[in-house]
Amino acid sequence: MTKTNPFDFKNTFLNLTQYTVPYGYESQLEPYLPEGVQKDDFGNYFIRIGESATLFTAHLDTCSSEYEKVNHVFEGNIIRTDGSTILGGDNKAGVTILLYLISKGVPGTYYFFVGEEIGCLGSRAALRADASFFAQFKRAVAFDRRKVGSIITHQRGGRCCSEQFADALSHQFSNQGLDYQADPYGVFTDTAVFVDVIPECTNLSSGVWGEHTSEEYVDILLLEEIARAAERIAWDSLPTHRRLPSNYSQVA
Repeated sequence: MTKTNPFDFKNTFLNLTQYTVPYGYESQLEPYLPEGVQKDDFGNYFIRIGESATLFTAHLDTCSSEYEKVNHVFEGNIIRTDGSTILGGDNKAGVTILLYLISKGVPGTYYFFVGEEIGCLGSRAALRADASFFAQFKRAVAFDRRKVGSIITHQRGGRCCSEQFADALSHQFSNQGLDYQADPYGVFTDTAVFVDVIPECTNLSSGVWGEHTSEEYVDILLLEEIARAAERIAWDSLPTHRRLPSNYSQVA
């Protein structure tokens, strides 16, 4: 019987954050994406695992204007930089979590979007091209929120997921030993693009502090704890309560 190697959270994250990755450079990360991943016409990457009405998302670009080498600094569980660049934990923490879920065979469609930091370019383009594809999902889950404990219920000033959905997800995280609660103070990430076609859209904290700055850092053990909890969430059991608008236009 062949043993599979355990998922290495630290090295996966370090590989993904070797360089800052502005929009247009996302293809540099292809070697670290899973076998069988596909690429759409807009540069986004996606893969489907099993049967599920869940869309998982993360974005490959970072908030940077240059493709620059990142010099990692380690302080116990904390990974940061020497201060000369951002770290890129936003959103490589989320990418790491998705790669872990894929490695564990957690059912879902996984999308790695490009150009999130400059206006969700990849997700907007994908939705415009095929809204019916995304309409098949009951929930869209991003791992792109700072710190720990947030289940984002509002993005861009409007509701993106129901309180019933957030409460049920909070309860499941609690069963895994993590305190996640409904948070109405989201800004936006790619899941906000899909609020008119997917009933429950959220963004979950993934263990990143100081995003978009040279002070950015990630708690790698917390990131692992979040990922392992996410593996045990019964995603397809979560309720669907938010009603979609009746006047949806396919122009996102």
